[in-house]
Amino acid sequence: MAEIRIGMIGAGGMANYHARQISERHDARIVSICDTSDEALDRLASTLGDAAADVGRHDAFETMLDQQDLDAVLITTPHTHHAAHVRASLQKGLHVLVEKPMTTTAKDARELIDLAEQQDKVLAIAYQRHGEGKFIKVRQLLQEGAIGEVRLLHTLIAQDCLYIFEPNASWRADPQLSGGGHFMDTGSHINDILLWTTGLEPQRVQAFINQENTLVDVHTVVNVEFTNGAVGNMAYTSLSPEWREEFTFYGTEGVLRFGAAEPLLLHRKGEDIVLPQPADGGKTPLHNFVDAVQGEAEVQAPPICGLRVAQLTEAAYASAQSGKPEQVG
Repeated sequence: MAEIRIGMIGAGGMANYHARQISERHDARIVSICDTSDEALDRLASTLGDAAADVGRHDAFETMLDQQDLDAVLITTPHTHHAAHVRASLQKGLHVLVEKPMTTTAKDARELIDLAEQQDKVLAIAYQRHGEGKFIKVRQLLQEGAIGEVRLLHTLIAQDCLYIFEPNASWRADPQLSGGGHFMDTGSHINDILLWTTGLEPQRVQAFINQENTLVDVHTVVNVEFTNGAVGNMAYTSLSPEWREEFTFYGTEGVLRFGAAEPLLLHRKGEDIVLPQPADGGKTPLHNFVDAVQGEAEVQAPPICGLRVAQLTEAAYASAQSGKPEQVG
């Protein structure tokens, strides 16, 4: 089994999280790290410990890609930089694991999917929920027709995290770097799960956004029409005294409900409510990515998921700006 040489573009919190997992493997190692912040690079080097002595250090991703012998890269940079970093890495013939969202536009997502196919390289998104048993079970139940055809859905994510979106608080507060606020950030996970588990494709959206004196979205409500005629309502807020997450899918034969704190609930017409047990879990995005590069696993969160999320997100922002429903591009 060949050792995979990994470069890291971005040295923030998620980079440190993934780096600790890479250190657990015998078939992959970090050979280079890159960030514009010396302080961030120092923290990542500390996480790597003694191994950092043999790791290249760069302040520009172009230099790292040109000078280092790599097999793969891990990208954990601000959202609007993802497309450029993924594109350059694929063009160098490297496998790529990118943090969510894969891109902030559907156009970039399509181009990267095509490029990954042309280069015959793995392109994966770090959506950790694709490896978690509860969400795997939801997808299995829906694919098996447990509630028939999904016709109506409702989702909600409420968090107490406004502080990271307040002006000058972090790069997430700058739309030029983040591409948006809570809806682009945590909302990416919610949108991905509803689209991945149901298999629905968004067709038309109408959105309403309140920025609460910030430069990005704080409250977002989105109404969606899907290509099969199903409709949905989704709500997102970073201004909440509690963390609450809920999903409800209504189908022609029943309803499926689950959340961060609530168990998975299945209620079919004319039958008792049951609480299905989670499926066997998969792996973390990092471990799944390395296994996929080694040819030992399928990618849990493939780039088509990034495209679907980008389509929904882009149309929602366009609708909030235009004040009318917008077609998904």
